[in-house]
Amino acid sequence: MPRFAKSHLKLVLNQVLHRLAYRSGQANSSEMAEKKAKVGPLEADVIGWHIMYWPGGQMKVCFRPGGHFYCGDHKTAATWKILDGEILIDWKDYGRFIFTVSEGKHLQGHCLHQEESKKWRKTIYNGALTPLEKLLFGDGDGTEWDFKSPDGTVSVEFRCDGENHFVCFTKDGDAHWSVDKKGKTIIIDWGKHGKYELEVDVKNKTMDGYHIREGVEDPDEDKDWRKMEFIKNVVEPKAIVHGDDGAGDGDGHGHSHGDGHGHTHGVGHGSAHDHGGGIVALGNITIGGEKFMVDRDGQLDKGFETEFGVEPVGSGKVAGFTAWVQDSKAGGISDPVTGEGHDDHAHFMVTPTAADGDKFAIKCGDQVSTINVHPGAAPTQGGIMAVLEDADGKHVGFIELKLHDDAGDLELWICKDGAMSEPLDFLADTTITATFATKENRSVQLNVRDMDKNEDEDGNANMRDGKTNYFVFPGESDQDPEFLVGEKFRSTTTVTFTANGKTYTAPPFILVPHM
Repeated sequence: MPRFAKSHLKLVLNQVLHRLAYRSGQANSSEMAEKKAKVGPLEADVIGWHIMYWPGGQMKVCFRPGGHFYCGDHKTAATWKILDGEILIDWKDYGRFIFTVSEGKHLQGHCLHQEESKKWRKTIYNGALTPLEKLLFGDGDGTEWDFKSPDGTVSVEFRCDGENHFVCFTKDGDAHWSVDKKGKTIIIDWGKHGKYELEVDVKNKTMDGYHIREGVEDPDEDKDWRKMEFIKNVVEPKAIVHGDDGAGDGDGHGHSHGDGHGHTHGVGHGSAHDHGGGIVALGNITIGGEKFMVDRDGQLDKGFETEFGVEPVGSGKVAGFTAWVQDSKAGGISDPVTGEGHDDHAHFMVTPTAADGDKFAIKCGDQVSTINVHPGAAPTQGGIMAVLEDADGKHVGFIELKLHDDAGDLELWICKDGAMSEPLDFLADTTITATFATKENRSVQLNVRDMDKNEDEDGNANMRDGKTNYFVFPGESDQDPEFLVGEKFRSTTTVTFTANGKTYTAPPFILVPHM
């Protein structure tokens, strides 16, 4: 074979091999990309019933479609989602949890902001949703049905949320649904409108049952019959508004009425403050020529929604503001959000995409002001935490002020750290003054309970070498606490005192009672 023919054949073979290698590389890259895309669980891998184990026992929970998380023992507006390969559960007052897949559909993880020995969690997959549940849940928000009775037909909804809401926009009241132990009967508790039990025909998407009246053993077939027919899946569900007999959803932050302020105690696996929850008054900022109080409700955790409250000190309006969270390098780690207004204050719901949350930023026009979020700081006694500053405005520690709604008495703790674990002690003869601006600037004085042990209401001694960090009102004084009594108490509050010739202040913050 001539030399040029051999050279040409070698060139062709090299080109063929190169193309094969290129295609193989493409295939390998595609396969690697596909594998990378599958890292972490999909929603379908998680949805279903699980048995969750924790240091105090076990409970049955359900990951529902649409990001709803349900537990029959602890019903609340809980949610779940997948972020960066991890499963995040926001169980509201019961805590925040992070899980990963351990084996199959079993999960392992932990509770945030809890001591090491109590934080572990794991689940054992217990089974898929039943056909009845799939029918009721629809695409994840629930389903709409015609509810028929001798009085006519109304439209109702079975919501697929963490509280099993049963909704009818033409009848007021807080209502809920459940499934009996056999998994075939729907039980509806419609408050003042009655209680109902209906058998479900999943195949035909209908229900048939009766109004169950207390003290009546056999229902009247002419008057008590009830039927339902499926209409459609719920899309973009309307907000639920309860009537006078409902529980009331509140505004989420408790700043307008003094309730729902993060003092709800969890049952079974800790209370709100055991998980780093509660209100932290971060201090005051100035923007647009006005001063505003800023607080956060709960910790600032990656992937979890956190609520910030902004309210004027004195007159003013929170209007046209946007807000976000920054990291320690002043980079934004959440999308800018507009505030939801309530009276003269606003709530900003932010969700950080990273763990290094450092500052809360608020913008008005071209102006931007920031304030330290004090990561990790949280009240531990069920009160309101606030920053403590010296006369120069330097942050020196934290106070926690607890108002008992039933008697109007106050307890106050002073600590160096946000975990409230390092007492910041002052001489026992120190007097603390709390002033309530929106209660005609009335003031009260807090002092030690006694000069011996100065015990708190749990019997813990707080006297150390003639110094303490614990003060109470009214104590043994003859001051009248009557104006502080009641669940609806709410006031802009400032705490000041002088010790060793220095003045300390907790800048204006909102105080509501621990109920």
